[in-house]
Amino acid sequence: MTIEEKELRETRSRRIRRVKRWLRPLPRRSNIHRYPILWRFSEATRKRIYLWSFRVDDAVPALYAGFILALMPLYGIQIPIAFCLALLLRANLPILVGLQMLSNPLTILPFWYAAYQVGSSVLSIVSVETPSLRRSDVSAILQNFTNGQWSSNLEPLLTTFSIMCLGGIVMGIFFGLISSFSYRFAARRTAASYALLIKKIHDRKARKSDSPTDQSPDV
Repeated sequence: MTIEEKELRETRSRRIRRVKRWLRPLPRRSNIHRYPILWRFSEATRKRIYLWSFRVDDAVPALYAGFILALMPLYGIQIPIAFCLALLLRANLPILVGLQMLSNPLTILPFWYAAYQVGSSVLSIVSVETPSLRRSDVSAILQNFTNGQWSSNLEPLLTTFSIMCLGGIVMGIFFGLISSFSYRFAARRTAASYALLIKKIHDRKARKSDSPTDQSPDV
């Protein structure tokens, strides 16, 4: 094995190990049967290669949809929705599900507040006035999604929910745009590094095949 071949193999192994560490807590083809709800569709999902592909065409839709879904006020039902979106968009499932981890008990209230402010700003551009966001409104929406106990005062909650959805979509598109450019750049660099190493291996083999063989002297 040449030095270039050894370097290529080590580079690939190192990147594979790094990706596996990142994917360890996420649904994969080998462990999807362990996840609630998703286990019912484990056989069908294993046959759909695009759910597990990290090609740009499969990863970019997952980035956009994942950020939008993570920033919308849908806490508690995001994983099933992420699974449906992955099938509908033919997108990478681990990326889509992994981005939902951004929404957790520590971040959900700041995310929703930011989404509401962004949604209000977007509506103000078209001269639509929105009520100020109260802490009780955010708490009520969160309690409704986690416990399924919808308040009788439904109209203000639906208004707040709609504004948060609009803001979540806008923020999700923004972060999806940044992450998709970053992913494309990283994918191009990775492909270029592999291509350079493979070219070095081919050039080395070509030089060896073109070098004159030792000939015994004539007697």
